[in-house]
Amino acid sequence: MLQDYQIKTLMLVYELEKTIGDIYAVFAERFPEHKTLWNTLAKEEQEHAEAVRQLYRLTYEKQVLFDEGSIKTEAVQSIVDYLKRTYDAAKRGKFTAAQAVSITYDTEKSLIEKNIFKHFKVAPQLAETLQYLQDGSQHHIRLAKKELEKIQRAHGKPKG
Repeated sequence: MLQDYQIKTLMLVYELEKTIGDIYAVFAERFPEHKTLWNTLAKEEQEHAEAVRQLYRLTYEKQVLFDEGSIKTEAVQSIVDYLKRTYDAAKRGKFTAAQAVSITYDTEKSLIEKNIFKHFKVAPQLAETLQYLQDGSQHHIRLAKKELEKIQRAHGKPKG
């Protein structure tokens, strides 16, 4: 059975994924010239949030084990708090398209570095779900990097 702090950590990971998706949805509204990127990322982050919810549920069915290891609830809370501030700033139009893509890149890279999903131990039939979550951030980093390079090239060209 999960301890209270493990439940809180898992719920925060769900909230983290959901909030990232919400940020990307706002970016899709704010930057229609990059709407395809943002809509893709927002949809995938919502899928990630649902996958985390499924893993959480499966811990009670003993198909998944969550060993938080070095992940501290406070650290995940801190990331969620940062993301909520980012969401609020995005809603207020505080970012340029380049800043939005940079935030995406940095956020996804941070998730890879924290390697949150390695702390789940799953039954073999669920390994694909875990791999999907792990690969998702790598995919998002590649998309964000490509988009950032495109923006930089566009702004690097002389006007007129």
